[in-house]
Amino acid sequence: MFGLNGGGVRVGYEVARALGVPLELWVARTVAVPREPMLRLGAVAEGNGYFLHADTVRSVAAASSEMTAWMDAEAGEVALEAQHLRGARPRMESGAGTAVLVVDGIPAGDLQVYAALRGLRRQQPRHLVLAAPVAAAEELERLRLEADEVLCLQPIWALLAVEHAYDDFRSLPELEVRQLLERAREVRPGREEWVPVENSEWI
Repeated sequence: MFGLNGGGVRVGYEVARALGVPLELWVARTVAVPREPMLRLGAVAEGNGYFLHADTVRSVAAASSEMTAWMDAEAGEVALEAQHLRGARPRMESGAGTAVLVVDGIPAGDLQVYAALRGLRRQQPRHLVLAAPVAAAEELERLRLEADEVLCLQPIWALLAVEHAYDDFRSLPELEVRQLLERAREVRPGREEWVPVENSEWI
C-alpha cells in the first residue's frame, strides 16, 4: 500500500493498520510553467511517472525540449523529497500483486494523482487500485482510465479543494510523515500487530 505524499500518508496509515499491511510513501509533484506559477504543465512522480496537461502543452510558447527540462527538474525534486522523508530505508516496491494508492482526496483538476498512478503502473503490479475518502466526481471518471479500480467513499461534484470536505485539515509535518512511515513499515503482514519504534514520539 502506498500513501501519496502529504495527507495520503495519514489516511494510508489508518487503512494499512486496518488491513494489517505495510505502508510506503509515494511522492508526486505538480510542475508549473516557469514565470507563470498558476499555469500547470503537468506532474511527475516516483517510478518515472509523468503526466502532461494537454491544454497547457498546446498553449505554452515553448519548445518540447524546454518543457521536458522543466519536467525533469521537478522529477529531481521528487527524488530528493522521497529520500528526505524515507531516510536510509530503501523504497518498498509494489511487486507483482495488488498496488493500492491512497490519497486524502482528489479535487477537480488534480494532476499529481495521474503521475503517481503512472509511476506505480510502471512497477507492473497485477492490479492497481486508487482509494480516496473524498473526490471530485468528474475527476474519478477520468481516473478510471489510469487505475484498474477506483474506490471513493464520498464523490462530490465540483470539489475544488480537498480541505473543503474536512472539518479539520491541518498540514502533516515532515516529522510526523517519517514517524507514520516508520511505524507502518513494522507491521507484520497478515496480522494487525504493530511493533513500537524505538526513540520516537507520537505527535
